[in-house]
Amino acid sequence: MLINEKKLNMMDPEHRKLLEAEMVNFLFEGKDVIIDATRHHLSN
Repeated sequence: MLINEKKLNMMDPEHRKLLEAEMVNFLFEGKDVIIDATRHHLSN
């Protein structure tokens, strides 16, 4: 969902870093992922 909403390209190293940081925050630090503040809000 995050990849599609933010239009990330997995061939781009910067996009991969962003996705990795979001995954670590969500899975290991208990932080929320905000995809689009007006439409989606995922909570751990």
